[in-house]
Amino acid sequence: MPTDTLQLNQELLTALQSDPQYNYDSELAGGSESLLEWLRRVIIEWINNQFDVVLEDDVVNYILIGMGALLVLFLAYLYWRFRPKLFVRGGNEDDIPYDVQEDTIYGVDFEADIAKALRDNDYRQAVRLIYLQTLLHLQNASLIDWQPSKTPVQYMRQVNNPAFTTMSHHFVRVRYGNFEASKELFDEMKELQSALSPLTSHPSPLVPHE
Repeated sequence: MPTDTLQLNQELLTALQSDPQYNYDSELAGGSESLLEWLRRVIIEWINNQFDVVLEDDVVNYILIGMGALLVLFLAYLYWRFRPKLFVRGGNEDDIPYDVQEDTIYGVDFEADIAKALRDNDYRQAVRLIYLQTLLHLQNASLIDWQPSKTPVQYMRQVNNPAFTTMSHHFVRVRYGNFEASKELFDEMKELQSALSPLTSHPSPLVPHE
């Protein structure tokens, strides 16, 4: 009967078992590396490959903290840009941040643009335009000192008129509060604008700066 000449090399087996490149089980299981550990490893490998620099743990931690802070600031900007009411203390609509990048009272043919918005049944645009037209009338009558950075609340304080205050509230709700604009709302804005005619038809001394 032939003799079994195969012998187990225990030393070689131990060396192979301890070599990470032969640890197939960890690859199949996906490893126990957390997301933070994976991110640290990616950052270290990328900087090492690009700049041939080996980072210390403290430096990597600072980089991760900086990335986290930038992400938080970016998300906060997105919320401020698209959901400004979330940043209003106490939910007071009068304090809603006012973005005036598209809102100007100069170089606009208000009559033509309002007529077009009404033909298109775009009452949101019509409400916006009639409010800006009212600001132009108030500016021409020296009742306000229009500035691109000013808010409706500041103009309300300058004019201190119930009709204009109501107009401003409607404008802010439609422009920033996602309130639905309608023909009835536009008609009300038109009536409120007419109620201001006695003020805007007679120039007044320029209001003082706030």
